[in-house]
Amino acid sequence: MLEVVVAGWRAMAGLICVAILGPVLSPTHAAAYGPHREEFTNPILGAGADPSIAYYQGRFHLVQGDFYNGDNIVIRSSDTLGGLGDAEPAVVWRHPDCPAPACTKIWAPELQHIGDRWWIYYAGQENDSHQSHRMYALRSAGDDPAGPYDYLGPMDLPGGVAIDGVYLPYKKQGYFLWSCLDPENELVQQICAIRMSDPLTPIGESVVISTPTADWETVPNDANLLINEAPQPLFAPDGTLYVTFSANASFDDSYRLGLLRLAAGGDPMNPAAWTKSGGPILPGGPGSIAPGHNGFFTVGDRQWITYHARLDPGTGWAGRSVRAQPMAFAPDGRPQFGMALGPDAPIAVGDEALASGR
Repeated sequence: MLEVVVAGWRAMAGLICVAILGPVLSPTHAAAYGPHREEFTNPILGAGADPSIAYYQGRFHLVQGDFYNGDNIVIRSSDTLGGLGDAEPAVVWRHPDCPAPACTKIWAPELQHIGDRWWIYYAGQENDSHQSHRMYALRSAGDDPAGPYDYLGPMDLPGGVAIDGVYLPYKKQGYFLWSCLDPENELVQQICAIRMSDPLTPIGESVVISTPTADWETVPNDANLLINEAPQPLFAPDGTLYVTFSANASFDDSYRLGLLRLAAGGDPMNPAAWTKSGGPILPGGPGSIAPGHNGFFTVGDRQWITYHARLDPGTGWAGRSVRAQPMAFAPDGRPQFGMALGPDAPIAVGDEALASGR
Protein backbone atom coordinates (compact mmCIF):
# COMPACT_ATOMS: atom_id res chain seq x y z
CA MET A 1 0.00 0.00 0.00
CA LEU A 2 1.15 3.48 -0.77
CA GLU A 3 1.89 5.60 2.27
CA VAL A 4 0.62 9.14 1.88
CA VAL A 5 2.40 11.86 3.83
CA VAL A 6 -0.20 14.24 5.28
CA ALA A 7 1.01 17.56 6.62
CA GLY A 8 -0.33 18.80 9.93
CA TRP A 9 -3.35 20.96 9.31
CA ARG A 10 -2.36 23.66 11.77
CA ALA A 11 0.81 24.25 9.78
CA MET A 12 -1.31 24.92 6.71
CA ALA A 13 -4.10 26.73 8.53
CA GLY A 14 -1.98 29.78 9.35
CA LEU A 15 -1.54 32.42 6.69
CA ILE A 16 -0.81 30.16 3.74
CA CYS A 17 1.38 31.96 1.26
CA VAL A 18 1.72 31.57 -2.44
CA ALA A 19 3.32 33.75 -5.12
CA ILE A 20 0.93 34.26 -8.01
CA LEU A 21 2.83 35.44 -11.05
CA GLY A 22 0.54 34.34 -13.85
CA PRO A 23 1.40 31.77 -16.50
CA VAL A 24 5.01 31.71 -17.62
CA LEU A 25 4.44 32.87 -21.20
CA SER A 26 7.02 35.63 -21.57
CA PRO A 27 8.46 38.49 -19.46
CA THR A 28 5.79 40.77 -20.94
CA HIS A 29 2.98 38.44 -19.92
CA ALA A 30 4.47 37.96 -16.44
CA ALA A 31 4.50 41.72 -15.92
CA ALA A 32 0.94 42.02 -17.22
CA TYR A 33 -0.61 39.39 -14.94
CA GLY A 34 1.29 39.51 -11.64
CA PRO A 35 2.07 39.75 -8.87
CA HIS A 36 -1.27 39.23 -7.17
CA ARG A 37 -2.16 39.54 -3.48
CA GLU A 38 -5.29 38.61 -1.58
CA GLU A 39 -6.56 36.88 1.52
CA PHE A 40 -9.69 34.75 1.67
CA THR A 41 -11.35 32.00 3.68
CA ASN A 42 -13.24 28.93 2.56
CA PRO A 43 -15.80 28.39 1.25
CA ILE A 44 -15.30 30.50 -1.87
CA LEU A 45 -18.77 29.55 -3.14
CA GLY A 46 -21.45 28.94 -0.53
CA ALA A 47 -23.50 26.40 -2.50
CA GLY A 48 -21.78 24.20 -5.02
CA ALA A 49 -20.14 20.88 -5.77
CA ASP A 50 -17.67 19.14 -8.07
CA PRO A 51 -15.54 22.24 -8.72
CA SER A 52 -13.04 22.69 -11.53
CA ILE A 53 -10.86 25.84 -11.44
CA ALA A 54 -8.33 27.20 -13.92
CA TYR A 55 -5.98 30.17 -13.48
CA TYR A 56 -5.16 31.70 -16.86
CA GLN A 57 -3.70 35.05 -17.88
CA GLY A 58 -4.31 36.63 -14.50
CA ARG A 59 -7.89 35.44 -13.95
CA PHE A 60 -9.54 32.56 -12.15
CA HIS A 61 -12.32 30.58 -13.83
CA LEU A 62 -14.69 28.16 -12.07
CA VAL A 63 -17.18 25.62 -13.35
CA GLN A 64 -19.17 23.40 -11.00
CA GLY A 65 -22.00 20.99 -11.36
CA ASP A 66 -25.25 19.53 -10.10
CA PHE A 67 -28.54 21.36 -9.70
CA TYR A 68 -27.01 24.73 -8.74
CA ASN A 69 -27.11 26.05 -12.31
CA GLY A 70 -30.43 24.65 -13.53
CA ASP A 71 -28.64 21.96 -15.56
CA ASN A 72 -26.84 24.60 -17.62
CA ILE A 73 -23.06 24.94 -17.65
CA VAL A 74 -21.85 28.29 -16.33
CA ILE A 75 -18.44 29.82 -15.82
CA ARG A 76 -17.58 32.26 -13.05
CA SER A 77 -14.50 34.44 -13.69
CA SER A 78 -12.69 36.73 -11.28
CA ASP A 79 -9.40 38.56 -10.81
CA THR A 80 -9.22 36.96 -7.35
CA LEU A 81 -9.69 33.44 -6.09
CA GLY A 82 -11.81 34.58 -3.19
CA GLY A 83 -13.95 36.68 -5.56
CA LEU A 84 -15.25 33.71 -7.55
CA GLY A 85 -18.25 33.38 -5.26
CA ASP A 86 -19.41 36.91 -6.11
CA ALA A 87 -18.69 36.62 -9.84
CA GLU A 88 -21.66 36.72 -12.20
CA PRO A 89 -22.16 33.25 -13.71
CA ALA A 90 -22.04 33.29 -17.51
CA VAL A 91 -23.93 30.50 -19.29
CA VAL A 92 -21.72 28.83 -21.92
CA TRP A 93 -24.11 25.94 -22.71
CA ARG A 94 -27.86 25.51 -22.17
CA HIS A 95 -29.40 22.10 -21.79
CA PRO A 96 -32.13 21.19 -24.29
CA ASP A 97 -35.63 20.13 -23.32
CA CYS A 98 -36.02 16.45 -22.48
CA PRO A 99 -35.99 13.91 -23.98
CA ALA A 100 -32.71 14.76 -25.70
CA PRO A 101 -29.01 14.04 -25.21
CA ALA A 102 -27.69 15.70 -22.05
CA CYS A 103 -31.00 17.36 -21.20
CA THR A 104 -30.85 16.79 -17.44
CA LYS A 105 -28.63 15.78 -14.48
CA ILE A 106 -25.65 17.74 -15.80
CA TRP A 107 -22.89 16.64 -13.45
CA ALA A 108 -19.27 17.59 -12.80
CA PRO A 109 -18.17 19.82 -15.71
CA GLU A 110 -14.38 19.66 -16.04
CA LEU A 111 -12.48 22.65 -17.48
CA GLN A 112 -9.22 21.71 -19.22
CA HIS A 113 -6.74 23.49 -21.51
CA ILE A 114 -5.77 21.08 -24.28
CA GLY A 115 -3.60 22.40 -27.09
CA ASP A 116 -4.80 25.88 -27.98
CA ARG A 117 -8.42 25.34 -26.89
CA TRP A 118 -10.39 24.96 -23.69
CA TRP A 119 -12.50 21.87 -23.24
CA ILE A 120 -15.38 21.18 -20.85
CA TYR A 121 -16.21 17.52 -20.25
CA TYR A 122 -19.46 16.80 -18.41
CA ALA A 123 -21.99 14.06 -17.72
CA GLY A 124 -25.65 14.32 -18.68
CA GLN A 125 -28.78 12.19 -18.92
CA GLU A 126 -31.23 12.06 -21.81
CA ASN A 127 -34.18 11.14 -19.56
CA ASP A 128 -34.94 10.43 -15.92
CA SER A 129 -32.88 7.22 -15.84
CA HIS A 130 -29.33 7.18 -14.48
CA GLN A 131 -28.71 4.42 -17.03
CA SER A 132 -28.66 7.13 -19.71
CA HIS A 133 -25.81 9.10 -18.07
CA ARG A 134 -23.01 9.60 -20.62
CA MET A 135 -20.03 11.92 -21.11
CA TYR A 136 -20.25 14.97 -23.42
CA ALA A 137 -17.79 17.63 -24.53
CA LEU A 138 -17.64 21.34 -25.34
CA ARG A 139 -14.66 23.05 -26.99
CA SER A 140 -13.91 26.75 -26.94
CA ALA A 141 -14.03 28.69 -30.20
CA GLY A 142 -10.86 30.54 -29.19
CA ASP A 143 -8.33 30.57 -26.38
CA ASP A 144 -10.56 32.17 -23.75
CA PRO A 145 -11.77 29.87 -20.93
CA ALA A 146 -14.85 32.09 -20.57
CA GLY A 147 -15.97 31.02 -24.05
CA PRO A 148 -17.82 30.93 -26.34
CA TYR A 149 -17.98 27.15 -26.66
CA ASP A 150 -19.10 24.75 -29.38
CA TYR A 151 -21.07 21.64 -28.45
CA LEU A 152 -19.27 18.53 -29.74
CA GLY A 153 -21.79 15.95 -28.58
CA PRO A 154 -21.38 12.65 -26.74
CA MET A 155 -18.19 10.68 -26.29
CA ASP A 156 -18.29 7.09 -27.53
CA LEU A 157 -16.98 5.50 -24.34
CA PRO A 158 -17.52 1.77 -23.87
CA GLY A 159 -19.54 0.26 -21.07
CA GLY A 160 -22.73 2.29 -20.75
CA VAL A 161 -23.06 4.67 -17.79
CA ALA A 162 -20.21 7.20 -17.66
CA ILE A 163 -19.71 10.17 -15.34
CA ASP A 164 -16.88 12.34 -13.94
CA GLY A 165 -14.60 12.17 -16.98
CA VAL A 166 -11.21 13.88 -17.38
CA TYR A 167 -8.60 13.95 -20.14
CA LEU A 168 -5.08 12.79 -19.26
CA PRO A 169 -2.06 13.63 -21.45
CA TYR A 170 0.82 11.34 -20.52
CA LYS A 171 4.08 10.75 -22.40
CA LYS A 172 2.76 11.97 -25.76
CA GLN A 173 -0.37 9.83 -25.51
CA GLY A 174 -3.87 10.90 -24.54
CA TYR A 175 -6.04 8.93 -22.13
CA PHE A 176 -9.49 9.43 -20.65
CA LEU A 177 -10.43 8.53 -17.09
CA TRP A 178 -13.99 8.31 -15.83
CA SER A 179 -16.30 6.60 -13.35
CA CYS A 180 -17.88 3.49 -14.88
CA LEU A 181 -20.19 0.76 -13.63
CA ASP A 182 -19.09 -2.78 -12.91
CA PRO A 183 -20.83 -4.76 -15.70
CA GLU A 184 -21.54 -7.57 -13.23
CA ASN A 185 -22.89 -5.33 -10.46
CA GLU A 186 -24.51 -1.97 -11.24
CA LEU A 187 -24.24 -0.97 -7.58
CA VAL A 188 -20.44 -0.72 -7.93
CA GLN A 189 -18.75 2.32 -9.51
CA GLN A 190 -15.13 1.99 -10.62
CA ILE A 191 -12.44 4.10 -12.29
CA CYS A 192 -11.99 3.23 -15.97
CA ALA A 193 -9.25 4.30 -18.39
CA ILE A 194 -9.00 4.26 -22.18
CA ARG A 195 -6.56 5.53 -24.81
CA MET A 196 -7.61 8.48 -26.97
CA SER A 197 -6.78 9.30 -30.60
CA ASP A 198 -7.73 12.93 -29.89
CA PRO A 199 -9.46 14.70 -26.96
CA LEU A 200 -12.88 13.48 -28.14
CA THR A 201 -12.27 10.02 -29.59
CA PRO A 202 -11.50 6.85 -27.56
CA ILE A 203 -9.68 3.95 -29.15
CA GLY A 204 -9.47 0.31 -28.13
CA GLU A 205 -10.84 -1.28 -24.99
CA SER A 206 -11.10 0.26 -21.55
CA VAL A 207 -9.57 -1.10 -18.35
CA VAL A 208 -10.48 -0.71 -14.68
CA ILE A 209 -7.71 0.90 -12.63
CA SER A 210 -9.55 1.22 -9.31
CA THR A 211 -12.49 -0.46 -7.65
CA PRO A 212 -13.77 0.03 -4.06
CA THR A 213 -12.56 -2.83 -1.84
CA ALA A 214 -10.93 -1.41 1.31
CA ASP A 215 -12.83 -0.67 4.51
CA TRP A 216 -12.26 3.10 4.25
CA GLU A 217 -13.84 3.25 0.75
CA THR A 218 -16.73 0.85 1.32
CA VAL A 219 -18.59 2.57 4.16
CA PRO A 220 -22.26 1.44 4.02
CA ASN A 221 -24.82 3.94 2.71
CA ASP A 222 -28.58 4.06 2.27
CA ALA A 223 -28.38 3.20 -1.44
CA ASN A 224 -26.08 0.17 -0.94
CA LEU A 225 -23.62 1.65 -3.43
CA LEU A 226 -19.87 1.06 -3.58
CA ILE A 227 -18.23 4.05 -5.22
CA ASN A 228 -14.97 5.18 -6.78
CA GLU A 229 -15.51 8.33 -8.86
CA ALA A 230 -14.13 11.72 -9.89
CA PRO A 231 -10.57 10.78 -11.01
CA GLN A 232 -8.13 13.72 -11.22
CA PRO A 233 -4.56 13.47 -12.59
CA LEU A 234 -1.72 15.07 -10.64
CA PHE A 235 1.93 15.17 -11.69
CA ALA A 236 4.65 15.35 -9.05
CA PRO A 237 7.75 17.50 -9.70
CA ASP A 238 9.68 14.35 -10.64
CA GLY A 239 7.05 13.41 -13.23
CA THR A 240 5.35 10.66 -11.21
CA LEU A 241 1.69 10.37 -12.14
CA TYR A 242 -0.87 10.32 -9.35
CA VAL A 243 -4.65 10.21 -9.66
CA THR A 244 -6.94 11.31 -6.85
CA PHE A 245 -10.45 9.89 -6.69
CA SER A 246 -13.50 10.16 -4.44
CA ALA A 247 -14.89 7.20 -2.52
CA ASN A 248 -18.13 6.37 -0.71
CA ALA A 249 -21.43 8.20 -1.08
CA SER A 250 -21.37 11.89 -1.99
CA PHE A 251 -24.77 12.32 -0.32
CA ASP A 252 -23.54 11.47 3.20
CA ASP A 253 -20.63 12.34 5.48
CA SER A 254 -18.50 9.30 4.55
CA TYR A 255 -17.29 10.91 1.29
CA ARG A 256 -13.48 11.15 1.11
CA LEU A 257 -10.49 11.36 -1.21
CA GLY A 258 -8.12 8.54 -2.09
CA LEU A 259 -4.97 8.41 -4.21
CA LEU A 260 -3.59 6.18 -6.95
CA ARG A 261 0.07 6.15 -8.01
CA LEU A 262 1.39 4.88 -11.32
CA ALA A 263 4.62 2.91 -11.01
CA ALA A 264 7.73 4.41 -12.58
CA GLY A 265 7.73 3.45 -16.24
CA GLY A 266 4.26 1.95 -15.85
CA ASP A 267 1.55 1.85 -18.50
CA PRO A 268 -1.62 3.70 -17.42
CA MET A 269 -3.60 0.93 -19.16
CA ASN A 270 -2.07 -1.75 -16.94
CA PRO A 271 -4.19 -2.07 -13.77
CA ALA A 272 -1.29 -3.77 -11.98
CA ALA A 273 0.85 -0.63 -12.43
CA TRP A 274 -1.43 1.37 -10.10
CA THR A 275 -1.12 1.39 -6.30
CA LYS A 276 -3.89 2.72 -4.07
CA SER A 277 -3.42 4.74 -0.88
CA GLY A 278 -4.01 2.90 2.36
CA GLY A 279 -6.58 5.45 3.54
CA PRO A 280 -8.08 8.91 2.93
CA ILE A 281 -5.65 11.66 1.93
CA LEU A 282 -7.53 14.89 2.82
CA PRO A 283 -9.11 14.57 6.28
CA GLY A 284 -12.05 16.79 7.06
CA GLY A 285 -12.64 18.78 10.22
CA PRO A 286 -15.02 21.29 11.78
CA GLY A 287 -16.60 23.37 9.02
CA SER A 288 -15.09 21.16 6.32
CA ILE A 289 -16.92 17.87 6.50
CA ALA A 290 -16.68 15.09 3.89
CA PRO A 291 -14.22 16.78 1.49
CA GLY A 292 -14.31 15.21 -1.94
CA HIS A 293 -14.64 15.47 -5.73
CA ASN A 294 -11.56 17.60 -6.19
CA GLY A 295 -9.69 19.31 -8.99
CA PHE A 296 -6.21 20.80 -9.35
CA PHE A 297 -4.96 24.09 -10.73
CA THR A 298 -1.61 25.83 -10.84
CA VAL A 299 -0.86 29.42 -9.81
CA GLY A 300 2.66 30.51 -10.56
CA ASP A 301 4.77 27.56 -9.52
CA ARG A 302 2.41 26.37 -6.75
CA GLN A 303 -0.15 23.59 -6.98
CA TRP A 304 -3.63 24.15 -5.55
CA ILE A 305 -6.47 21.75 -4.83
CA THR A 306 -10.16 22.61 -5.08
CA TYR A 307 -12.93 20.39 -3.70
CA HIS A 308 -16.33 20.53 -2.08
CA ALA A 309 -17.15 19.95 1.58
CA ARG A 310 -19.94 20.69 4.06
CA LEU A 311 -20.05 23.31 6.78
CA ASP A 312 -22.45 21.21 8.85
CA PRO A 313 -22.83 17.43 9.25
CA GLY A 314 -25.80 15.56 7.84
CA THR A 315 -26.73 18.21 5.26
CA GLY A 316 -26.40 15.97 2.20
CA TRP A 317 -25.94 17.31 -1.31
CA ALA A 318 -27.56 20.64 -0.43
CA GLY A 319 -24.91 21.34 2.22
CA ARG A 320 -21.91 21.21 -0.12
CA SER A 321 -19.77 24.29 -0.82
CA VAL A 322 -16.69 24.96 -2.97
CA ARG A 323 -13.23 25.25 -1.37
CA ALA A 324 -9.64 25.86 -2.46
CA GLN A 325 -6.29 25.67 -0.70
CA PRO A 326 -2.61 25.22 -1.61
CA MET A 327 -0.92 21.85 -1.41
CA ALA A 328 2.70 20.75 -1.47
CA PHE A 329 5.01 17.88 -2.35
CA ALA A 330 7.33 16.08 0.05
CA PRO A 331 11.07 15.93 -0.75
CA ASP A 332 10.51 12.44 -2.20
CA GLY A 333 7.82 13.83 -4.53
CA ARG A 334 4.77 12.48 -2.76
CA PRO A 335 1.81 14.91 -2.60
CA GLN A 336 0.92 16.48 0.75
CA PHE A 337 -2.64 17.70 1.10
CA GLY A 338 -2.84 18.58 4.78
CA MET A 339 -6.32 18.84 6.27
CA ALA A 340 -9.37 20.40 4.64
CA LEU A 341 -9.47 23.97 5.93
CA GLY A 342 -12.56 25.31 7.65
CA PRO A 343 -13.92 28.86 7.65
CA ASP A 344 -11.65 29.89 10.57
CA ALA A 345 -8.45 29.45 8.52
CA PRO A 346 -7.38 32.53 6.52
CA ILE A 347 -5.48 31.77 3.32
CA ALA A 348 -3.04 34.49 2.24
CA VAL A 349 -2.03 34.72 -1.39
CA GLY A 350 0.86 36.96 -2.39
CA ASP A 351 4.56 37.11 -3.12
CA GLU A 352 5.22 39.49 -0.22
CA ALA A 353 3.87 36.89 2.23
CA LEU A 354 6.11 34.25 0.69
CA ALA A 355 9.15 36.52 0.92
CA SER A 356 8.50 37.26 4.59
CA GLY A 357 8.34 33.56 5.39
CA ARG A 358 4.92 33.66 7.02
